[in-house]
Amino acid sequence: MVKDLEIMGEFTEEESLTLVSQTSLVTNSADMMKNWRRVSLASDFLAKYYSYYFPYKEKAKEKISRETAENNISFIMNELIENTAKYSDARDKTVTIKLLLLEHEIVFQVTNYVTPGMAESFRSLAQEILESNPEELYIKRLERNTESESSDSGLGYLTLINDYGVTMGFKFEKKDKEQYQITVQARMKSREE
Repeated sequence: MVKDLEIMGEFTEEESLTLVSQTSLVTNSADMMKNWRRVSLASDFLAKYYSYYFPYKEKAKEKISRETAENNISFIMNELIENTAKYSDARDKTVTIKLLLLEHEIVFQVTNYVTPGMAESFRSLAQEILESNPEELYIKRLERNTESESSDSGLGYLTLINDYGVTMGFKFEKKDKEQYQITVQARMKSREE
């Protein structure tokens, strides 16, 4: 059961972050669904813009390279925005997209509104992702998807964790009896390890 306010995984409130830069985009999930290209346009724009905070490959010593930053930011943002647009089923269709650049990390944050039933379903998925071995769960979900037509597999989030080293956090906040605000936060290191 989703509580009135619940935080799962690694989630940090914005106020406690020391920002180098921040960009926000507030849009409408219905608009994104009408023209799906907007998802990749937003992702690609943010990726190109923030890639200029990183050095070219030949000069990248401790930080990730500009090319890596652009590719990673674009993929991660695209995955998060797509899920947020697809699963906004409450009367409030507002979607907020944020990219927060910290000294050693990039924080991706998307917020949308869902019905209590969707919140419960998503909470179960988030809990399973956070409590399972992400590589094993990815294989299980991939096998399940080939056997059924399920679309709520979490494969996108698992790809972010397994392939991009992202840590995930989820915040569920009840706004009224008809809707929850959900914020998904993904954090990626911007330094080579």
